[in-house]
Amino acid sequence: MKSVQIGGGLVGNIIAEDMSRDFDVTVVDLDEKTLEKIKAKNGAVKTAVCSCTDAEKLAGILKEADIVTAGVPGRLGRQMMEAVIKAGKSLCDISFMPEDFEELDGLAKKHNVTVVPDIGVAPGMSNFLVGRGAALLDEVEKAVIYVGGIPEKKIPPFNYQITWSASDVIEEYTRPARYIKDFEPVVIEAMGDLNLEEFPKVGTLETFITDGLRSLVKNVRARNMQERTMRWPGHVEQMRLLRAMGLFDEEKRVLGGNAVSPRDVACDLLFPMWKMDPKAGDRDLTIMRVVVEGYKGRDYVKFTWDLYDRFDEKTWNNSMGRCTGLTCSIFAHAVASGLIKEKGVIAPEKLAASDELYDFVISEQKKRGIDYIESVSAVKNVR
Repeated sequence: MKSVQIGGGLVGNIIAEDMSRDFDVTVVDLDEKTLEKIKAKNGAVKTAVCSCTDAEKLAGILKEADIVTAGVPGRLGRQMMEAVIKAGKSLCDISFMPEDFEELDGLAKKHNVTVVPDIGVAPGMSNFLVGRGAALLDEVEKAVIYVGGIPEKKIPPFNYQITWSASDVIEEYTRPARYIKDFEPVVIEAMGDLNLEEFPKVGTLETFITDGLRSLVKNVRARNMQERTMRWPGHVEQMRLLRAMGLFDEEKRVLGGNAVSPRDVACDLLFPMWKMDPKAGDRDLTIMRVVVEGYKGRDYVKFTWDLYDRFDEKTWNNSMGRCTGLTCSIFAHAVASGLIKEKGVIAPEKLAASDELYDFVISEQKKRGIDYIESVSAVKNVR
């Protein structure tokens, strides 16, 4: 069988590598140097130079594909997804597009294809697990996603490191966050509702509400629902200070006699300080806890999934990239094998009611060293 990975970046490379175990893989990217690196790492992978938005050329490359996976900049995600659908190919995608991907559902059904969007770790597995909990309950009272990519060790002065762009991180610190309270959407200032909480293997982390619920707001009816990002204690106050100084503003201002975007300056200053360097001993962790609780009949039931994942010494892949890319590959395998049969654009939470798919996903994650630990507790006859 054949697959095509659109986008050869850090996570796209991981998706292609995992897919190549079972598929003849072609990686598509506009950057020839990126493709050369991928080819040098895995000689079995084919490459093709093409823009993810060049629908005509892309259709030719996709012609023989049995499944397509993708990870492109969010601003290009919708156009790429539409091109893949019109080419008549099913897709699993991690591109974090700002648009509502479900608007393409009718087009996908028309072309008889399956599209699973936002299928990384968060969004992705977070959605799938919330959907799983909701499918097992009659009424959801509370759903909370705790998730964070953090350095294994506290690296001063910010106790933080990244494996992607500083701009994307800063977006979390500036974009107002949506959550659900008493069944109604509420908007809160970014980095709002700061708490300290305990998590297995890492201890105390600070958590704050972020705008990561996305399609869950529409697709899961819960009395209360939040996504909370996790950081080492103290980091948020530092970011609030930088934000208050205007360093995260995008509109240009005259600084030092030149008109510049403060955010661009902040990115240029922060990225060298935040960049993870594995050769220097830096290691990252992905920590996630998904809690879904509510009523099943007369009982009050609580489902919890805990993930603790560390930088992979064998593959030299960072944890967040692994957890994101391997999830996309696992769902692509499920689509290609017919385990996911539905047509259209299907948010991950809508797939979670299937016991067969749930067992497959959790099992395949574990085979790849990513272990989601499920626990269940219940209080009988509470109503």
